[in-house]
Amino acid sequence: MLRAALLGTLLACAAHAIAVGAAAGPVGPCPQAGSADAGDPALSTAERAEVLKGRIVLREVREPGRKGRTFEAFGVLLATVDEALAVITDYRCYPEFMPRVKRTVVMEESPTVALVEQHLKLPLGVDKRCRLRYVIRRGDEGFRVDWEKMPWPGLTPGQTIAETTGYWQVGRFPEGGLLALYHVYTDPGKVPLGMKGLALSFSKHEIPKVVEGVRQRLRSIAAPRPGRS
Repeated sequence: MLRAALLGTLLACAAHAIAVGAAAGPVGPCPQAGSADAGDPALSTAERAEVLKGRIVLREVREPGRKGRTFEAFGVLLATVDEALAVITDYRCYPEFMPRVKRTVVMEESPTVALVEQHLKLPLGVDKRCRLRYVIRRGDEGFRVDWEKMPWPGLTPGQTIAETTGYWQVGRFPEGGLLALYHVYTDPGKVPLGMKGLALSFSKHEIPKVVEGVRQRLRSIAAPRPGRS
């Protein structure tokens, strides 16, 4: 039972590392070429059909030589560009709609850059923390929000994750609404018992929950409140 509990904890940690993703020094080149306006990033015919049905599409991006793994999730948001950007950059409210986020502390914030500390609550009572730097680029028809993990002095490797970077890219979808792309790379670090591959395979199923969390937040904001005419 101890081994099973330990494995569950490891899987949960890797799952969060990918799902949160949810950003030392200046931000480097973007992980994938693309403009802030791009709203239709090379969907296959089958993927487009799934997205048009309202589903969230998940795929893995192969990056040989890297220790971690990269995943992407696509989904349509029924919102304006301003509404979607406001929700995705509402770091203080992440505990209300982002998976596994218990608490956030915004250390610095400007119209284009934010430094955010995230406190995470995982299954089996496991707590993790990470400090992310977000950079916002706004275009005429959409936006892109990149993040990277930054050092958090005083934390041990067991209190955080090894590495995570990624971005949101949101733009107008020709068939209506906005197409949101959530791209994330993560390396959970050393996982004992030789279970790192299994942990990463398990964790990819957390990715669509991030896009769905944004969808639900947008719905709750748009929903009429009692007493409103």
